[in-house]
Amino acid sequence: METADVKAQYDTYAKRIISDRTILSWIAKYTIKELKDYSIEEIRNCIEGEPEVATMPVYPGVVKRNVSGNARTLEDIGHVETTSDRRYETAAVTGISTEDNVPNEGVVTYDVRFYLLVPSGERIKIIVNIELQKNFYPGYDLVTRALFYCARMLSAQLDTEFTADNYDNIKKVYSIWICMNAPDYLADTITNYSIKPENIVGEMKGNPRYDLMSAVMICVNGESYLRKESPLHGLLGTIFSEELNYQEKENILNQEYQIETTKAVKEGMSRMCNLSDAIEERGIMKGLERGLEIGEVNKLIEQICRKMQKNKDVSTIAEELEEEPAVIQRIYDAVLKTAPDYDKQKISDFLRMS
Repeated sequence: METADVKAQYDTYAKRIISDRTILSWIAKYTIKELKDYSIEEIRNCIEGEPEVATMPVYPGVVKRNVSGNARTLEDIGHVETTSDRRYETAAVTGISTEDNVPNEGVVTYDVRFYLLVPSGERIKIIVNIELQKNFYPGYDLVTRALFYCARMLSAQLDTEFTADNYDNIKKVYSIWICMNAPDYLADTITNYSIKPENIVGEMKGNPRYDLMSAVMICVNGESYLRKESPLHGLLGTIFSEELNYQEKENILNQEYQIETTKAVKEGMSRMCNLSDAIEERGIMKGLERGLEIGEVNKLIEQICRKMQKNKDVSTIAEELEEEPAVIQRIYDAVLKTAPDYDKQKISDFLRMS
């Protein structure tokens, strides 16, 4: 099986798990300030909580059409299967499209997107996007992409949530990024990037509405399920752990987080565990000229770091380690980017990028 195909399948099952209503509720509780005082069950009831959510147009100002050109409602596009026990809802959220097509702005496809209706005095409507990110260094700063997604979700509301003569109806948006392979120095953190006022001259009076977008970065890695810096880190660390098998994951979710796993979540975790064995997260060695095992690469990194600290150049290091200069050069360049800290995790991340 091709590695790219395996990774695509892994991503598909990961998104299915995240789209479960209970998992979404856990994420929302620890990232969306409007929900911090709500219980998980209360938040579940906030997700797509009113029937009119399913009648909103998919695209700004237009109705989604199928290949033949016939108009379709959101009800045609997807549905939510439920049972009598709310804990067992198959809760892939489908009430809002995961695609934004804004004229002259191109198309953006989101991993998961849904509405929240928060009963805080008058009901507050919030649009939430959740993204899964395995590569923490894709060649640009992930925060900038998250802010771009926020901006797109705001602009896409024109003629669906607000009109050009009434901007007061704009709904707040959240773009929440789950970074699954965060380096150790960032792991187990949750960071919110939002708009805040700053008085430059004098003091702004009144209560202008500026809190319209938040980009939230959740960083977890392979040890998060053990450290459990927060309940959310423990939960996500368990789901995406490559050390735990399917049954161990299900037991932890049931016993420690009181989550009754749905059929979709069970299947997703089982498939992910099987696929992770086949996924070659070996961007490190693919960038090298000969096939090396992960352990060999890590050993090379340590050796090269020590020799670089002694101011040895590529040719000298290659000769002493009896390695091809091209292989040493690739690692040497990555090590240079982390000097003087020589953080092995950062070096590995840079090698994946290249």
